[in-house]
Amino acid sequence: MSPQPASPVSPAPFGPSIEAVSPASCSPRVSAALRRPVPALACAALLLAASVARAHEFRPAVLVLEEAGDGRVDGRLELPPELDASPLVVELPPHCRPLPASPGRLRVDCGAAGLRGELRVTGLERGELIVRLRLHQHGLQTMVVRPGQTSVPLTADPGPPPGYLALGVEHILGGADHLLFVAGLTLLVRPALRLAGALTAFTAAHSLTLALAALGVLALPQPPVEACIAVSLVLLARALALDARPSAGAAWRLAAACGLLHGLGFAGALADVGLPPGAAVPALLAFNAGVELGQLLAALVVLALAALARAALATLPARVRAPLRALPALGLGAVAVAWTLERVLAFWSPA
Repeated sequence: MSPQPASPVSPAPFGPSIEAVSPASCSPRVSAALRRPVPALACAALLLAASVARAHEFRPAVLVLEEAGDGRVDGRLELPPELDASPLVVELPPHCRPLPASPGRLRVDCGAAGLRGELRVTGLERGELIVRLRLHQHGLQTMVVRPGQTSVPLTADPGPPPGYLALGVEHILGGADHLLFVAGLTLLVRPALRLAGALTAFTAAHSLTLALAALGVLALPQPPVEACIAVSLVLLARALALDARPSAGAAWRLAAACGLLHGLGFAGALADVGLPPGAAVPALLAFNAGVELGQLLAALVVLALAALARAALATLPARVRAPLRALPALGLGAVAVAWTLERVLAFWSPA
C-alpha cells in the first residue's frame, strides 16, 4: 500500500510513525490427517491466528526535501496507513526559517547557507525513515534512518548508500510469506546437500527478478504477484502434506520457479524506499545481500527446530507421532489458502 500524506506539519514535529496489519481467514483441507482431533484443533487455532498474520510489513515513513536555488526548501512527510503510538519528530537545521505552507507540506527558507547541517530525528522507535534529499545542483540522495539514530548529515556528497543491507535483512525477517516459503522448503527437501542446491536456486531466481524490477527493466502489477506468491505456498504445503520428497532436479526447479515470483515481491517492497540514482547498483546489491543473510538465518533456525521436534517425537507413541508430523503442512496450508483468497479478492476491492 502506498504511503499517504501526513497531517499538517511544520519544520518540527512532522507526525507519528505507523504500521499496518492485513486480515485473512480461510480453512483449507490439506490432508486426511484433519480427521484426527489433534491436527484439527491445531488447524482451527492457526486459522484464528491467520486473521492477524502479516505478509509484508515493510512500509517505511518517507521524508522528501527539495531545495531550490534561492535557499527555499519544499518538503513533505509520507506515512504508512496506521499510526504508531510513538511520535516521530523531525527537525531541520536551526538556520532554516519556516514559511507558510499548505496542509501536509513544509516550506522553509534556509538562506544562503542552504539546506546544510544536521537533520534531527526523535521518536523513531520502530521501522525506518527514508529521507529523499534533492539539493540544488546535485542529484537525488536516499538515506535510511533506523530506530535509535538521532541525526542525519545533510551534505552534497551522498557517499555510499547506507542502510540497505539492514533493510534487506529486515524485509525477509518481516515478510511472513517469504519466511514461510523458506521454512517449508527447508522441511521438504532432504538431504542437506540437496537443500543447499534448492536454496541456491531460490536465491539466484529471486535475485534476478529483484534486479530486473528494481532497475525498471521488468514491471508487473503487485496484486497478481502477491497472489501468485501465496499460491506457491499452497503448492509447497501440498507437497509437505503428501511427504513428496523431490529429486535434486525437481527441488531446484520448484525453488527457482517460486524464486522468480518472490523476487518480484521483494522489488515491490524496495520500490517503497527507492534506489539512489548515483548508486543504484551498490544499494541493490546491499539490499539483496541482506535478504540472503535473513534467508540463511531463517533456514538455520528451522533446521534446528526440526531436529528438536524429531527428537521429541521419537519419545511418543506411533499413533501420536503421525498427526503431529502433519502439523507443519496443515499450518502452512491454512495460512497460504487464506492469503490466496484474500489477495485474489483484493483485485476487486476499492483502492
